[in-house]
Amino acid sequence: MSADSANNLATKLALAPRAVALNPKLPPYNAKGDGVTDDTAALQAWLTAGGAQLTDGTYRIVRGLTLAGNNRELYTDHAKILADGANITALTVTGNNANIRAYIDGNRRAALGLRVTGAGAVIENGLYENFRSATQFARGIEATTTGGIIVRNNVIRSVVSVGDKTLGNGNGSSRGIALSAGAAATASSVISGNRIENITGEEGDAIHVIFFDGKANPFNAGKVTVSDNVIRNVSRRFIKIQASNVNVERNTLNFDLTTPPAYPGPAINVIRSQYVKVIGNRINPNLIGVDVAVTGFSTALLRGIEIRDNVLRQKNNKAVTHIYVKWANSPIIVNNSIYGGGQAVLIVSSTTPRVSGNTHSPYR
Repeated sequence: MSADSANNLATKLALAPRAVALNPKLPPYNAKGDGVTDDTAALQAWLTAGGAQLTDGTYRIVRGLTLAGNNRELYTDHAKILADGANITALTVTGNNANIRAYIDGNRRAALGLRVTGAGAVIENGLYENFRSATQFARGIEATTTGGIIVRNNVIRSVVSVGDKTLGNGNGSSRGIALSAGAAATASSVISGNRIENITGEEGDAIHVIFFDGKANPFNAGKVTVSDNVIRNVSRRFIKIQASNVNVERNTLNFDLTTPPAYPGPAINVIRSQYVKVIGNRINPNLIGVDVAVTGFSTALLRGIEIRDNVLRQKNNKAVTHIYVKWANSPIIVNNSIYGGGQAVLIVSSTTPRVSGNTHSPYR
């Protein structure tokens, strides 16, 4: 039995019998699943009744769906949700401890695939693709919670927010996975093993973590591990961290676009966040900016910054700083293998840095 088949069987066995028995194609729901009929009302009624296993079909919706209640599950089996409404959020999950394994296609019309607002969700083994907006932000998966979430082994691809040439205003903000909260985390989160591709538009970041109550400097604690993700092609950053107490580990960052983006940023960008470790990542040649950038604030030097055991590669003709640290207290930058580019390590406005064991060689 293949790994996928084993996962499918395990999921089916775990679902409550009543949830499995609810078939959205049968009365009283009468969904068609033909990819043409508007199945919005049918699917919403089915979800409200407790439906969990969506099988065999393409279910077209023109308005967003809501999965409410604690301990809910949604599992697509040879099925997908085709979100065919302009700028809609395909699925919003509001309860705690949800488990989602879904295929959601935004059809280049929906702006957001999956939004989670409850604590303790597990989002795994899903496919989220083709989200686009010309007037607002776009997301593959968005979670807003202090209570922890696991986002693992998903594919997220083709997320575009076109933008209006004004940075930072939401329009133009594309994210593969976005995790945020308006306060410090009360539980840990994991973003791991995902494959994220082509997060473009004006400000395309593959993974963005921000925990901010509007006052904290540095940012509030996120308690997040971002690990073992494989990312290909972004228009601004691969990983953006605006939260303290975060580990960024063993991610592989690739880029094969031939045209530089309009607003390139650092590949891994840590902003006003302390106790952040950037360890064992592989950054391959790209057309964006600095490999790893950490910036604090002049009156609040960052503590607990560690950048080690990374492999950072740029073409020899790319005059870029590989590791840049500003406004940090005792940062550790050790045992990084650096190839090509310009300056290997640049530390400014910081106290007692530890820099050792790094190598810098031509790219070949």
